Amino acid sequence: MAWSKGRGWFGFRSAVPGIALLLMITFVGLGNASAATTHYISKSVGSDSNNGTSKSTPWAHIPGMAGATSNAASYTPVAGDQFILYGGDTWGSADLGGVNLTYSGSSGSPIYIGVDQTWYTGSSWTRPIWNCQTTNCGDNSATFSNVVWLAGNYLTLDNIEITGYQCDDGGSIVATYGSNVIVENMYIHGWSRTGTCGQPGTNNPFAITMAWSNFTNEGQGNEDLNNVIDGSDSPNLDFMGGILHGNIVRGNVVRYVYDGMNGLFSIIDGNLVEYNYVSLSGDHCNMIYPQNTFPAGALGANTIQISNNVVRHAGCSGGTTIFVLSNCQSGCNNTAKTAYLFNNVLYDNEVNSDKGFSIGGPGSNGKFYYYNNTVVTPSGYCMQNGSAGTGTAYYSNLHCITSSSGPCNFVNGTCTSGGGNLLQSAAQASVNISTHFDHYTASGTYAYTPVASTNSTVGAGTNYTSTGSFTCSTFPAMCSDSTYTTYNTTNHTAVSRTANSRPSSGAWDIGGYQYNNGGNAPPNPPTGLTIVVH
Repeated sequence: MAWSKGRGWFGFRSAVPGIALLLMITFVGLGNASAATTHYISKSVGSDSNNGTSKSTPWAHIPGMAGATSNAASYTPVAGDQFILYGGDTWGSADLGGVNLTYSGSSGSPIYIGVDQTWYTGSSWTRPIWNCQTTNCGDNSATFSNVVWLAGNYLTLDNIEITGYQCDDGGSIVATYGSNVIVENMYIHGWSRTGTCGQPGTNNPFAITMAWSNFTNEGQGNEDLNNVIDGSDSPNLDFMGGILHGNIVRGNVVRYVYDGMNGLFSIIDGNLVEYNYVSLSGDHCNMIYPQNTFPAGALGANTIQISNNVVRHAGCSGGTTIFVLSNCQSGCNNTAKTAYLFNNVLYDNEVNSDKGFSIGGPGSNGKFYYYNNTVVTPSGYCMQNGSAGTGTAYYSNLHCITSSSGPCNFVNGTCTSGGGNLLQSAAQASVNISTHFDHYTASGTYAYTPVASTNSTVGAGTNYTSTGSFTCSTFPAMCSDSTYTTYNTTNHTAVSRTANSRPSSGAWDIGGYQYNNGGNAPPNPPTGLTIVVH
């Protein structure tokens, strides 16, 4: 099978499937007339010569694994098939060698590669593990070797731990090339580099990549959901990126990488991005860096939604926190593009002057709606643009904690306030609640939530249920407060806060939270109690 290597958008290298692979994807399933089947896969007790259709007769590999033989290798998956991996089992580098999932499901009958949490080894369920054992473990017959190739359509990859990947030249850990592909609940960690990987003048890999060559036909319907990408146990933190390009990217935890999210997106929602590092190759160390909108994505070709994200602990020189629509390539008309940003929480981000929301670049001339955000920066503005951008920012219900003289500074653009904003210094925001109204800090369960009904953000905002061009009818999620994702480090899962509705009438709270419906507020006392005296 031949693969060619080229240059992707914005200087990122991407692999383009060869003709043989495209034909395989197009005609997949034609040689298999059987109905959808559930197959069970266990490295420890399975055999590829089994029929694979029961937990007592599992295969050792899924079709597409390099180590697959016999029945597992000859089987052609069909729409609706499920491949259930034995929880707690480990597949090594010889089993992997590039997991080439080139087959396709169909609408309503995707092919599922994942787990049944009632089937596992040990005392309790844990994810199945694909361990590269400090090797590249990609498809070494390709010039650009990824560990997992999701090259079909209507595929779901779920709840697998991938560790031990060592980058020697290029390639990503999970790369999607089809449409309607879901990558969810993965735990990716423990990577390293050798050879030329990450060196100056080379391209860095990403843990999850959506790579394509045809914007119209590829990537539509793709989602990255609730994945954990955590480099805290990795020996090299200066070459791995989190997520490169995505249609819908929601509920992920991305930490200890040089670049959290970068490229083209449609929806970036409910993610936790923290602890970025300087790249060895000299590339930017950004947190969330949507350079452009995803063509014909979930919101259309010219719109992007960035909401409910927590971005914190950025500290590398030259990086950005949330940098929106920064690049517009040849032929791109960024004046037609619109970004909607709401319920985001940004704090403890000391990256030069880009500590809050930023736009910049020659094409950043669209419209930017910033509503219901909480931004904390000891210095600098909560919203700003570079001298090249001339876009217009509409902001409202912004809780901006800064020593700066104002919340917004667009050098050549326009800042338009819709009201309901609160500008505070760090001292004003964190005063002792026993003597003053406010106590906004990072130490609560959810950072910078109001802790009392007397806090200055409570009931002081603007209600956008049906006001203006950015309303609940167009963006229903804006009428709830922040989902604020946290990280369960015991089982390595992303955990989202339950959102609270904003009132349909009356004032909203300023910032990312509604105090009266939740936040850090203590529970209300029970009602209807009767005192019985004995």
